[in-house]
Amino acid sequence: MSRWPGNAQEERTAFGGLSRGQLMSRVRSSGNQTTEQRVAAFLRRANLKGWRRHISLPGKPDFVWPQFKVAVFVDGCFWHGHNCGRNLTPRTNAELWRDKIQRNKTRDRQTTHLLRQKGWTVVRIWECHLAKNPSRSLDRIRKAITASTPMP
Repeated sequence: MSRWPGNAQEERTAFGGLSRGQLMSRVRSSGNQTTEQRVAAFLRRANLKGWRRHISLPGKPDFVWPQFKVAVFVDGCFWHGHNCGRNLTPRTNAELWRDKIQRNKTRDRQTTHLLRQKGWTVVRIWECHLAKNPSRSLDRIRKAITASTPMP
């Protein structure tokens, strides 16, 4: 595993003088305003019920319908390596970021495969698709739920 160069606790960034470590500690893996919280609001407005969050499943899905065995992941374009043309290529430490994003993509594929082997329907929604056409993302979730047979 490669090491990140420099000292994350001492190097200052252009973001309010925060150190790189302080800045990265503010990046949340859950509760992201542009993705998960937005989907939660859409689900509530669409009156889609039965979903849960923070269920202990491989990959930690963002939303789960346990009764229908449907798991939804809302993936950020940068962190999960979406090639959507938003020019999300890092300029510094590019090789390290490429390696990290590649590991994330590999882990995503493995997680999807594992859940499907266990009988789950997996829906992955990209952050950019959610922003451009939220109703289409909602339709994909609704379709997965209606196509699944409820568990007793």
